[in-house]
Amino acid sequence: MSKGPLLGLLIGFLTFGQSAIAQHAALHITPLKSGVTVSLRGIAVRNSQVAWATGSDGTVIRTTDAGRNWQRIHIPDADELDFRDVELLASQTVLLMSVGNGNASRIFRSHDNGKTWKTVLVNLDPKGFFDGLTFDSAGKNGVLFGDPIDGRMDLYRSGDAGATWQRVAAGQCPILQKGEYGFAASGTGVVMSGKNIWIATGGTVARVHHSADDGKTWIAHVTPIRSGNESSGIFSIAIADSKTAVVVGGDYLRPKLDQNNVARSLDGGKTWITLPAAGMPHKACVQSLGGNKFVTCGRTGVAFSNDNGKTWTSLTTDSYYTLAVDRRTGTGFLAGAGGHIARFE
Repeated sequence: MSKGPLLGLLIGFLTFGQSAIAQHAALHITPLKSGVTVSLRGIAVRNSQVAWATGSDGTVIRTTDAGRNWQRIHIPDADELDFRDVELLASQTVLLMSVGNGNASRIFRSHDNGKTWKTVLVNLDPKGFFDGLTFDSAGKNGVLFGDPIDGRMDLYRSGDAGATWQRVAAGQCPILQKGEYGFAASGTGVVMSGKNIWIATGGTVARVHHSADDGKTWIAHVTPIRSGNESSGIFSIAIADSKTAVVVGGDYLRPKLDQNNVARSLDGGKTWITLPAAGMPHKACVQSLGGNKFVTCGRTGVAFSNDNGKTWTSLTTDSYYTLAVDRRTGTGFLAGAGGHIARFE
């Protein structure tokens, strides 16, 4: 389906009022200079020193010194593409996902840390629109999801670290309701862990589609996240362990609405509990920091939880669209509009 308005920037800005969590959030954010001015929507972290960020106008940047300097990486024939997701696999393997109707949705792969690139997948269906991709912890098995085609989610799988992709037969893809689709907001609408896959959707309904058998069968679980129109739903999902998960989203055209924008699950994504009171405005990305800690960001700022998403505190009202973290070091990066980028630890 066409997503003209969904490719625009998240709009609205407000101060985030939220009750403090029980303990002080020990998360320090340091703004950086990216050297670019485009909207950044994809980010990935390899370690405390190395991170990649991607965005509109074919923009791909990389730091190897903890964000002090950023290098522009040129992708051939991609100057007009909008890169919404980036994945760092083996030490030299990088994958980029661009979005848009039909063949504007593509996957690029580099096996030599960005020196050379190969287009490994092009969406040839004019109805297609890629939303996000992810890989298992080994970096070998991957899943890519896109907007529905003829009532079913569009899925692709890779078993060779993204070198090749196979389209999943329609009969094995989740059935979506009319007006239900994913958001290509931050590349974090899909998560894999072992044989488990979770994919978040929005639109007319906000659901988490879960497969416990590596995509052979799917069960859809309704969440209380705000939905009902093309600008609302789940924008991101994070899995902390086999039981604990958090989803965030809301209506990006009405970001001041601060109810039903975050929910958590304590049973592996089967049932979802929303916050009992108002306080969280629209958010576009959420990630687990390990243990009981989560961080979320959006046009409305950055917030932190250290009780598995039950309560949150605002860290800054600065705007960021996406984030990624290296759990081994506790180091992460945030990115957003106008080349806005920061490091946190």
